[in-house]
Amino acid sequence: MRSVAGTELSREQYLSHLHADYQILAAAIPATPVNVPSCPGWSTNDLAKHMAHVYLGQAFVVETGIQAENKEHLAPYPRTENFIEFMSWGFEAITKALDIDRPERPTWSWHYSDRSVDFWFRRMAHETVIHRIDAEQAVGTVTKIDEALALDGVDEVLDFLPLMGSWPEVPNVDFGIVSIVASTSTTKKVWDLHFTDEAATISVADKPNAEARLVISGDAESMDLYLWGRIDDSDERISITGEGEATFKQLMQVAVL
Repeated sequence: MRSVAGTELSREQYLSHLHADYQILAAAIPATPVNVPSCPGWSTNDLAKHMAHVYLGQAFVVETGIQAENKEHLAPYPRTENFIEFMSWGFEAITKALDIDRPERPTWSWHYSDRSVDFWFRRMAHETVIHRIDAEQAVGTVTKIDEALALDGVDEVLDFLPLMGSWPEVPNVDFGIVSIVASTSTTKKVWDLHFTDEAATISVADKPNAEARLVISGDAESMDLYLWGRIDDSDERISITGEGEATFKQLMQVAVL
């Protein structure tokens, strides 16, 4: 799989996190739906329904190597308004598809430079942990993210940025350089993001760029949540120097939609 800073985990580790975070997600969704502040317009039922569709859709991709274009991934399942049950069907499908021993082969993905089965091991672990944070924020109790998974999550979400130049609906902005610094108890990683009016590029650095318009630092968990828009700069774990954060956040919101 593609990893900018070499933070990727093993298939076994991704699956372990997927299982653990799914259990927290499922337990957090209340019987009576409540609003999800981090996903405007969604209730916790909408969140469960979204996860069901994601899991079933990506299970179809992993099993077949192609994208489901006509809701083929839903064909084996009855229509239901029980979204917790629906999500459980999806989870069963995706964990069956993500077989540790599945041979690597080309498959569909929306990442132009990573169309591998391993892409989906990584993506499904991170999709699950961020959305279980959404569910927990909705009910008021948030569990910490494993720091190695969070550091890899920072790497993964930042790698979405180079895709922006290939999406016609996304405006490229000549913003300059942003340095992102994320730390765990054992390591620190630095990414330089360079925004021009033609593209966004990403590279690994040893230290923040001296020409950076913005330097944003934090522990791996808070940086993962910040980049996904689940916390903001009012969180004391996030440190920002420079100017233009509002524009940078707009660019990130486009990348993570």
